Amino acid sequence: MKILVTESQALRLFEKYKVGNEERVKLFENDDFLLVAPLTHMASCKYGANTKWCTSAKDDDMFQRHDALGALGYLIIKNPEIAEKLGYEKFAFFLNAPSAHYGRNYNPERIVVYDELNQVIPNIMFLRMMDEIGKYVDFKTMAEKFVSFTQDKFSPGNPERIRQGVRKPF
Repeated sequence: MKILVTESQALRLFEKYKVGNEERVKLFENDDFLLVAPLTHMASCKYGANTKWCTSAKDDDMFQRHDALGALGYLIIKNPEIAEKLGYEKFAFFLNAPSAHYGRNYNPERIVVYDELNQVIPNIMFLRMMDEIGKYVDFKTMAEKFVSFTQDKFSPGNPERIRQGVRKPF
């Protein structure tokens, strides 16, 4: 079910969730996709608007918890035809921080993908979906950039640099 909003409602919503460039990292963008990593709860609310993700709810506790446990990324489908084929306009990515269990072995297969309803989509299924619409290469590029961002975020001495907007180029 799609919810229609008037132009004035959309402008009020945009102003409510207006965030600066220092509150998110743009990891990938082309005509079809935008992949951002929110660095603040407000950025999470903006890019996760109209989803069921707990990280973009009014209470910022879940955003803070997820941000401490790993890295979040929001994939916005800009092309309406692709969104229709995929069934959703937004997807969330999550990758755990390094730990004794996970180590520092980051790879795209460890990314957890959520649809707008907060349902987990198995990584291999999402990869297949992207392949079926001819966007396999874009997804692999986005996944690699997200993994790189996660590695950078959790590299020794770097988390505060990312939060302050001083980040290494990807």
